[in-house]
Amino acid sequence: MIRRIRMAGLILLATTSVFSTLASAHEVAPGQLLYGVDRAKITGIAADHEPFALDQTVRLAIEVEMLPGMHVNANPPTFDWMIPVEVSVEGVEGISLVEAFYPEPVSVKFPYDDEPYLVYEDTFVLGLILGIAEDIPIGGRELQVVLDYQACNDEACFAPTDTSIKMPIMMVADVDQSREISSPLIDRAPFPR
Repeated sequence: MIRRIRMAGLILLATTSVFSTLASAHEVAPGQLLYGVDRAKITGIAADHEPFALDQTVRLAIEVEMLPGMHVNANPPTFDWMIPVEVSVEGVEGISLVEAFYPEPVSVKFPYDDEPYLVYEDTFVLGLILGIAEDIPIGGRELQVVLDYQACNDEACFAPTDTSIKMPIMMVADVDQSREISSPLIDRAPFPR
């Protein structure tokens, strides 16, 4: 029993030592080492029509904020083996993602490679075109937008994960009941002009 306690103590000490060394050697913020930390988060969502109408196309924009010092691979990524950021929609049968528009990436050189990588960092906005089927029941729903990503810093990449945001929507039968609304977030989205 005492051996098990000593062994557990040694393992805990070694693990703490490794994380402490990593944090100081690579200047990684403590939150970047913790399991379950959102290194990217969807901080805003907006649609260009309200309510949604059957058999309609709607533009949606989401704002994504990265933790300081973090980035995600652009879509499309620099190399095929990289995991790009990717957006999808869930939660309402009959609403589908027709097309996603990703922002212009920045080209960044990292210490571990001679080639620059195309990435998104800080805060960026994505645009989505949603198709609304003609046979969805009218009434209130909750649409979920999911962002799949692999966050990286200057030293390493973390396990692929996702973040999401829910948006309450109202479905109406007649497109004349849906009105176009302006939104600064929609204006910032990288839709073709």
